[in-house]
Amino acid sequence: MSSKQRTVAVVGGGFGGVGAVVMLERAGYRNVTVFEKADRVGGVWHHNTYPGAACDIPSHLYEFSFAPNPRWSRRYAPQAEIQAYVEEVARRHGVTDRIRTGTQVDGARWDESRLKWTLETSAGPHEADVLVTACGQLSVPSVPPLPGLDSFAGPSFHTARWRHDVDLTGKRVAVIGTGCSAIQVVPAIQPIVEAVDVYQRSPGWTFPKMDFEYSDRAKELFERFPLLQRADRASVFYFQELAAAGMTKYRWLMPLFRRLAKRQIDKAIEDPELRRKVTPKDEMGCKRIMLTDDWYPTLAEPNVGLIGDRIAAVTPAGIRTEDGAERAYDAIVLATGFATHGFVAPMEITGAGGRSLGEAWAGVPRAYLGLSVPDFPNMFLLYGPNTNGGSGSVIFTLEAGIRHVIAALDELERADAQRIEVTRATAERFDRELRERLAGTVWHTGCTNWYVDANGNDPNQWPWLWTTYRRRAEQLEAGAYALGAPERERELAA
Repeated sequence: MSSKQRTVAVVGGGFGGVGAVVMLERAGYRNVTVFEKADRVGGVWHHNTYPGAACDIPSHLYEFSFAPNPRWSRRYAPQAEIQAYVEEVARRHGVTDRIRTGTQVDGARWDESRLKWTLETSAGPHEADVLVTACGQLSVPSVPPLPGLDSFAGPSFHTARWRHDVDLTGKRVAVIGTGCSAIQVVPAIQPIVEAVDVYQRSPGWTFPKMDFEYSDRAKELFERFPLLQRADRASVFYFQELAAAGMTKYRWLMPLFRRLAKRQIDKAIEDPELRRKVTPKDEMGCKRIMLTDDWYPTLAEPNVGLIGDRIAAVTPAGIRTEDGAERAYDAIVLATGFATHGFVAPMEITGAGGRSLGEAWAGVPRAYLGLSVPDFPNMFLLYGPNTNGGSGSVIFTLEAGIRHVIAALDELERADAQRIEVTRATAERFDRELRERLAGTVWHTGCTNWYVDANGNDPNQWPWLWTTYRRRAEQLEAGAYALGAPERERELAA
């Protein structure tokens, strides 16, 4: 069978799923079905609708290279505009006809005798020759095990599941967390609430966002002269690469960023005690560097409190901290991030020999280039293990990963084979190289972050430049994959 006639199942309808359909079709692979559990495409941008939600990568880099948008309203696009962009790309490229929304994939199993994947979905079973997961790393909200959280009498909800039916006007609100969503939510709700207390475990470094609205004239120029937009995209990309270099190999660059970040704090906050509380002791970049122009001025407002005492329990009326103080609230917002180490959760994937992906990972997700795993033939992960970074655009990473999938399918076509699988030797060699390089990065300098688990394992971060990822992912390394020719496959199936 020609691989260009093979069926491909993609799990996830965010940027990864939409991009996969478009790029696969352009390469001649048109028999693609996408499964999305939500009622529309968009992924993280569909689910995260909290006040102030916006991207922290400039718009001209946070877009598909094959679908530039000269009409972004701002330097950093807000959530609703990004969601509209994904939907427009899906419509324009015919992706909506390939996506089954409202359909959850609970599991996938490799059938060795038939050389196919069988997906168990909420709409029934589905078979495919190739499985591509595009579940994302920020899709499952992390809810901390706070004692008494269920006893709280008012509404409590995660930022990724924002309760738009809850009016916070004039209310006393607690926001738990000081990460990327908190620094957007708190400035957005501060003007309307009576009071907002922010519960901080440890502060993170921020950098001026320098956001601005694009004028009509600027948008017209981007539209009329696409080279201008490509030049802006390139400038943003290489600035992000500079930051990546500082976090990975050239650590001497980070003090330069640190001085700028410290100046931002000193300029916005006069109170020495508040300044002390918001100034991190960690290495710059060990936690995600957050971009903001509003966070520190908001913390200095009279109706905002920053609480560094650990939470002992949530009570029916509010929150009690370990120092014994109890504060009353009308609502609690959990800005506590995501469970980022699942990658395909809650889906259960079973590969060759009946071994599950969870068993293969043994608690530490690993994949060759974040894309493929031994014993899981014809399966690829987009935005998989160790493909996140402290800088750069996930869209860029996804496109490089999709090109890897296309290169693998092209190799099946060339060899007239039905099965492709990364070799164990290749995967283990890459993993050793990866772990050795990770040890010298800023993410392993001792802070608590969402990349590194309690045992010091880091299944999230890419320790090189993103140009390196593109170069390594876009073509198949010689000998990296084992191919099954039809004659051999019949022997295996016998």
